[in-house]
Amino acid sequence: MTISMANIFQEGKIYSDDQVKTIYLTPEEPLVYDANKWMYKEMPAIKDWKQHMEMQQSLHRQQYSDHLAFTFPENTPLSQLWLDEIKSYGFELGCMELYAIEAKNIRRTQNHNIDVKFVTNQTLEDYIKIYRQFSEPFGLKYTEESIRVIRNQFRSENKSRIIAYDNHIPVGILDLIITEKTVEIDGFGVLEDYQRRGIGKTMQSFVADVSEDKVIILIADGEDSAKHMYIKQGYIFISYCYQILKEQA
Repeated sequence: MTISMANIFQEGKIYSDDQVKTIYLTPEEPLVYDANKWMYKEMPAIKDWKQHMEMQQSLHRQQYSDHLAFTFPENTPLSQLWLDEIKSYGFELGCMELYAIEAKNIRRTQNHNIDVKFVTNQTLEDYIKIYRQFSEPFGLKYTEESIRVIRNQFRSENKSRIIAYDNHIPVGILDLIITEKTVEIDGFGVLEDYQRRGIGKTMQSFVADVSEDKVIILIADGEDSAKHMYIKQGYIFISYCYQILKEQA
């Protein structure tokens, strides 16, 4: 099957959708950047993008979102002119890279001290305890908002949440978005004190076991060292796209 960024799950509610862009606005999660952004299907002219910034800022202010966020089309490079404009307006530039592997090709790792399982009502607070440590660097308001959403939507959401225990101590989490043909890994993290012990690989093996014959996909930050782990495990680079963020508009 053909894999592209279109296979990646997108959080948030669609406010507007046309041939050029999709606008996501999610008033109940105003601090979640990825749920409140514009995704371009075609590269805009710089003059149009500047107008879009003003429009987005107006929409965001109505729901108390302070940021500006845009995602550019898949596999589209940015010219030096674009890079200069992005910098001049104070945006942070990021590159999202899409990787994929067939579940059967994941190199299995078995650590008998590590217990990986789906999160239940009984283990949800263990999951949140770890999630909190990963989210707090993004701000306490964001952390409390996102934890509230996790608790409220746990029974109805379209994600499967996974937790890993090392000798009964919760040490790692990840989320799965399971579709008919793909299994997407999201929110993958192991606590720093427990890294480099093969826990991440054991969690990946769990994902492979529950994925059956589907393709496993994930997004890695272009500068994230974790992507080297994925490459070593056999993941194949598929595509990329640029995104820009300004936290205080």
